[in-house]
Amino acid sequence: MKIFKKLMILYTMCMLTGCNSSLNEIGFSKASAENNEDESEVSYDDVYNGIVESLKNMNMISEHRGLVDRYDVGIAIEKIRQTHPEFFWIDGYTTTKSFGKTEIEINPINDYSSDMLSVMLDELVSAADRLISEIPAGADDFEKIVFVHDYIINHTTYDTAGAELIENDLYHQTEEKGMFGTAYGCLVEGKAVCAGYAEAFQYIMNRLGIECGMCHGSVSDGQHVWNYVKLNNKYYWIDVTWDDPAPDEGNEEILRHNYCLIDDDRLLKSHLIDYNCLFIPECYSMEENYFVKNNAYLTYYSDDGIAEILNNYSDSRDVEIMFSDDDSYSEAVENLFENGEIWKFVDSGEVTYAGDDSMYILRIIY
Repeated sequence: MKIFKKLMILYTMCMLTGCNSSLNEIGFSKASAENNEDESEVSYDDVYNGIVESLKNMNMISEHRGLVDRYDVGIAIEKIRQTHPEFFWIDGYTTTKSFGKTEIEINPINDYSSDMLSVMLDELVSAADRLISEIPAGADDFEKIVFVHDYIINHTTYDTAGAELIENDLYHQTEEKGMFGTAYGCLVEGKAVCAGYAEAFQYIMNRLGIECGMCHGSVSDGQHVWNYVKLNNKYYWIDVTWDDPAPDEGNEEILRHNYCLIDDDRLLKSHLIDYNCLFIPECYSMEENYFVKNNAYLTYYSDDGIAEILNNYSDSRDVEIMFSDDDSYSEAVENLFENGEIWKFVDSGEVTYAGDDSMYILRIIY
């Protein structure tokens, strides 16, 4: 049963497509000549830690004395990819066993040399340093999370060409693979697919000492990757990619916060989580939700509630309001826009609005 579980996990992670780039090559070879000494089995933790330490030193080969379970290798590397986004270059691996020892060799993306990868890692660190340096002094963890969410969106373009390569299963057939599925693509090159957004967000959270991880699964248009964070001892979902919508033709892209620190109920309306994610948190709270913290969350529709929120945002004249349920959201849409009651609250000559009837959010620009 244990082996079956490992097989299933490895099969799933190797077949994962969509926004996340998967390992493109798995090999395991045995030398023709072997000694007769007894071989001890190398533990999973030793495999994982050995590969991590090698990569930290830009060494693509880790050596292990004894027998390494081939499935442990695949699971360890996938865990490294999901917990160490700074090792963005992992594209595949091979293992070779001979004379009582096992070598695990990481195949870097585009066969980049260690020197080239060192330069690229320095670029990633510098990009992260710039971002972190712009976080306002004295910001608490909530403010840091929102700042990083907004910064990534404002400095990244969703790579539709890269997404099409993955969707059509052509990514690994290209002569030179793009970096759009990595933290490097997002923070250095400024373009990414969902895996790149998620890895970049996790990398910055790691640097800030805020617990954060990635989850993968599916949405209406295919495979998808997003994040969770821990804030004040509670977990919340955050999907940076889905808060960076592709611009409508001829219109500017508008940053939003629909998926910024949400609970299970709201996430699971649109996201299906894969059972084999490394960790699936229970996100039951809305205490640290973006709208709740910014006093833009209404449990029911009322003139007083709308007036107060619009007044609070009178300087920017751009507000996102989340309602607790469909009834209050629908009542707001009907009263404010179908019945024209919005003019009771604003004095501008033009008002535009957009609604998300799944997340019960109204965006009003006035």
